[in-house]
Amino acid sequence: MKILTPSGFQSFDGVSLFDHDKSLRIKFDESDIDCALQHKFVTDESREVYAENLKIGDIIGGKCVRSIDIISGQINLYSPINVRNGSVYYHDDFIPSTQTFFGTGDTLINAETLMQFRSTEPIRRLENYCLNIYKETVKGHDYIMTVDVSKGRGQDYSTFNVIDISVSPFEQVAVYRNNVMSPILFPNIIYKYAKIYNEAYVVIESNDQGGVVCNGLYHDLEYENMHVESAIKANALGVEMTRKVKRLGCSAIKDVLENHKLKIVDEDTILEISTFEARGHSYEASNGNHDDLMMNLVMFGFFVSTQYFNDMTNIDLKKMLFDQRMQEIDNDLVPFGFIDDGSDHIAQIETPRGTEWAVDYDPNL
Repeated sequence: MKILTPSGFQSFDGVSLFDHDKSLRIKFDESDIDCALQHKFVTDESREVYAENLKIGDIIGGKCVRSIDIISGQINLYSPINVRNGSVYYHDDFIPSTQTFFGTGDTLINAETLMQFRSTEPIRRLENYCLNIYKETVKGHDYIMTVDVSKGRGQDYSTFNVIDISVSPFEQVAVYRNNVMSPILFPNIIYKYAKIYNEAYVVIESNDQGGVVCNGLYHDLEYENMHVESAIKANALGVEMTRKVKRLGCSAIKDVLENHKLKIVDEDTILEISTFEARGHSYEASNGNHDDLMMNLVMFGFFVSTQYFNDMTNIDLKKMLFDQRMQEIDNDLVPFGFIDDGSDHIAQIETPRGTEWAVDYDPNL
């Protein structure tokens, strides 16, 4: 995993979440950023300076500092650990903060796509700040909720992503992330927000504790708009994350994201996408990071590539991606045309027997 710095891509050991009692809000010409007081910047004069020592008028990445405000109150900021060749790195279009990081090389999603992601602030935070709402429910829209389940012991996270599939590109509209949520209680949270989002179609990873959640949602709460692999097979609720399913899901979500068919706006999700890298013949989070939200997207990629999704929505994602690729190829082709080399429009052709034939070219062709 690497991060872009003034001296090129450099490796680093991971990303940590740090608590700060104070932070700075630095406003530029058309943007602003929150960062720690000790965050290091590089000005256009190649001068390294901590955020607390910046001055109005300093230029960073071609952007002028217009104002600097101190914000009191606890704030959580992400920061890369042990960036090689110094601790200065690029973010968005200039060298600033500690909020979104992009991998390269071994990551599932290519660096060009990762650099285009932009997180936005949720319009509401619910469930003790574990649920971020980015868009309210739209009447008549269809939603898919993909769910990943943990043991709820403070390690991995129980997560779900709600995605609006009635718009193009698809949109991430809500994200839940909690590492102390009991699998016994999780079905109630899923049920509540699946109902709010027009009875969203729920796809749950059924491995391990996921089976408890599947049974709780389908049998106990009687939520029927849930994915069932087989109507006759026992224990067919949800989707078992096998090697094949993960491989297909990774391939599909890579195509979806790199072809801009899904808009991602959640900061934690972007972080997990950018640290989801190759391990052997598969992909998983790099050391010190999580991939629970990313696995929501892998599950989404697998599901939208199935015939079931095609039948349910009339959306043929494979054909959509193929048509887009063919259009890009057509746009890259040099247009065919007639070239006038300045020669006469009468060509003499000699046959094998010596008889000459004259060919008169029509100038209107």
